[in-house]
Amino acid sequence: MPRFVHSKGVALKHFKRVDPHFYAATQAQHASLPLQLPVRRTRAELFSALVSIVIAQQLGTAAADTIFERVKKVCDGRPSPEAVLKKRLSLFRKAGLSGAKTKTLKAIAAAVDNESLDLLSLKKIPEAEAAEKLMRIWGLGPWSVEMFLMHSLGREDVFAAGDLGLARAMESIYRLPKNTSRTSLLAIAKKWSPYRTYACLLLWRSRS
Repeated sequence: MPRFVHSKGVALKHFKRVDPHFYAATQAQHASLPLQLPVRRTRAELFSALVSIVIAQQLGTAAADTIFERVKKVCDGRPSPEAVLKKRLSLFRKAGLSGAKTKTLKAIAAAVDNESLDLLSLKKIPEAEAAEKLMRIWGLGPWSVEMFLMHSLGREDVFAAGDLGLARAMESIYRLPKNTSRTSLLAIAKKWSPYRTYACLLLWRSRS
């Protein structure tokens, strides 16, 4: 049985014990948390999810969704390593991807295709090790990797210190000055470990 089944309740009890202020400030969002994070994904689903995250870098949701749909058409219905490697750069550019993002998708596809990167195996190793493996790929930075670990792999103890939405939520909850340093945010988030992903979900929901 996956270790994070029913983690929602365990995570909330942890927050109440180690950070009562955070627990109280996010109480309105507790009911919206998922009972568990994603536990079953195929390699094909993980690859498609990572493509979507790369596309979403520095874009609004609507624009990212539109471009992702175009990329799926370029890839004959669903992004796969084989399709991404086979299709010409110009087709991705016409779909709305920048040259840099296209290069990143090609690099991910090559790594998966030559088996130097096994996306499914990233569920079984420590978060830091999984992040390090992903960031070896050209164009994959901390934010993209953290989003993938949280939302696609269901890793429980991930905190995206560079995410503006999380930063603004924490500044509001803790009455911190605007643009508080990542170091300070990480120090606060450390107490939420090993359930920092759930804390991030609460912070994002608090701003909606």
